[in-house]
Amino acid sequence: MATRQAIVSLFIFLVFNIFLLAVCHAAKPSLETKVSALNQFSTNNNGVVELDSDLYDEFVAKPRNYSMIILLTAMEPQINCLPCKEFDPEFRLVAKSWQWSGNDLSRLYFGSLDFKKGREVYAKLHLNNAPTMFYFSPTTGPYAKEVSEPDKYEFNRRGFSAEEFASYLSGHVGIKVPVKRPINFFAIFTTIFIILGTLAVIKLIFSFIKKVFQNRNTWAAISLVIILMMISGHMWNHIRSPPYVMSNNGQISYIASGFSNQLGMESQIVAMMYAICASSMCYLMFHVPKIEDSTKQRFGIYLWTGILVGTFSFIFALFRIKNPGYPFRLFI
Repeated sequence: MATRQAIVSLFIFLVFNIFLLAVCHAAKPSLETKVSALNQFSTNNNGVVELDSDLYDEFVAKPRNYSMIILLTAMEPQINCLPCKEFDPEFRLVAKSWQWSGNDLSRLYFGSLDFKKGREVYAKLHLNNAPTMFYFSPTTGPYAKEVSEPDKYEFNRRGFSAEEFASYLSGHVGIKVPVKRPINFFAIFTTIFIILGTLAVIKLIFSFIKKVFQNRNTWAAISLVIILMMISGHMWNHIRSPPYVMSNNGQISYIASGFSNQLGMESQIVAMMYAICASSMCYLMFHVPKIEDSTKQRFGIYLWTGILVGTFSFIFALFRIKNPGYPFRLFI
């Protein structure tokens, strides 16, 4: 009797477990069902599948014969996530461009999970910042990849532009992911208006501009500025990008020692000294001879000669700072 009861209990136990397995298998969506749901959600929302915690777990679960990029964001005004607001339109632009590209939509799906609907996912992934984005590769089918963990998009390195995001996806999917921005008619009309306005202003002041550019003094001033920039080391600064000033034992240095070094402010000081020397020579050559009063003319000669000699002496001193072994000096 006891043996018969044990057999009956074992039979009931096996039937119950088989029933549970059947129920669980029936409750678990098939791959075809998931793909059909993704297609429907994408079509109804311009290529973006709006997720919650349950849909997230369902669509990232294996097996997957599709790729899926999921943006975990926080768009609530109370959170005020500025990077989320900045990237969200770029993310949706790429999703919409992919939807209208003519490519097989089942190759790639775009999902968005807001913090309000996905607190459980944030807690499970131990996320405390947004936006965060993961790329899930296919686990089955012709495009399957042996990857155990999803790939995380690096916002710090790649930025928030749609073009950079599309380039990242193209490398994973193996298909060119396009970015089709809508035509900005306001920007076009604004540019045309600015161009026409500029041309109108140029036409009105063309006679004045013509006189300015035909004046030899204008070209002399332009030439002098270019010469001063070149001989002061501006091009070297542009190529090497040296520091503007340097700290030396707690003191600020404006002049770098040695012929192969230079500071940003050093070239400006040298250019200013050369400009003073050039201005002194110009006054001595062109302005002073036109002074009719002999006393004022003599005073002008002494003044501008003193400025020229003093400035040139200061240039000698700067050169000795760069090369302490230089033996010559002038007053300073």
